[in-house]
Amino acid sequence: MSDKDKALYNFIIKNSDTISERWFNEREYKQGSIYSKDADASVQKRLKEQHMYTIDTIACGFLENKEVFNRKMEQWTEVVVKSRVEFDTPIFEVLEALSRTRRVIWNFVEEYILKHEEIHKQDILRWSSVYHTTLDTLTNQFSRSYYLATRKKLLVQQELIDEINSPIIPVMDDVAVLPLIGLIDEARAESIFETIPGKCAEKNIAHLVIDVSGMNNIDTSVAHKLYQLTDVIRLLGINSIIAGVRPEVAQTAINLGFDLSHLETFSDLKQALRHFGIRR
Repeated sequence: MSDKDKALYNFIIKNSDTISERWFNEREYKQGSIYSKDADASVQKRLKEQHMYTIDTIACGFLENKEVFNRKMEQWTEVVVKSRVEFDTPIFEVLEALSRTRRVIWNFVEEYILKHEEIHKQDILRWSSVYHTTLDTLTNQFSRSYYLATRKKLLVQQELIDEINSPIIPVMDDVAVLPLIGLIDEARAESIFETIPGKCAEKNIAHLVIDVSGMNNIDTSVAHKLYQLTDVIRLLGINSIIAGVRPEVAQTAINLGFDLSHLETFSDLKQALRHFGIRR
């Protein structure tokens, strides 16, 4: 590491408060954004700490030992990604903030260069290359990690939605109810088909009462998936009972050519539960 590189690194670190202050002063009012000028005081405090950490990480890019920068970058990415996912910050806002950081820090580097005549053109070109490579690396690392974190969050949310959309409700040791409520589209029907057999096996269910009284619709694809579901769980040794079949639903199933003769059916859930001796 040359003396000039070390001097530039020390200059950035020494002026990090001023750099961060300039960055903060350039913020605009953005409703609901953590980067807004009127963001909550606790949010601004947290953002200030993270921005100081950002400046320190970027400054490390000028160090000869790249392991220091890589270590800092990994730590910075973990902290910032976790924070931005927590606040549900759109990635374009983060990238805009990083772009502003890139410009503000380089403005300070330019001020530093103008004050030191011993800095040559070759130094400036090298610093520019190192600096922008550092920022590109940081941005790419963040984008990659943010994508993985948000994808994981979406998968967890989808699992929760699937659980809410198709809950298995045990009512006796080996009897459970699957209430199907609202609009059942093709995607939800597929989700039910994929998840219910596993849930039944986990809970050691022997009899599954599928309550369709709350369904708003039934078309060819949905009916086909539900029919497949009864076949799959029958192969698992689980008895399917259909409750709440309205006349129009029964007529639709017949018109679509589905043979329900092997299934026990009841007009409502209450009758189905009484079949198992469950009474109020």
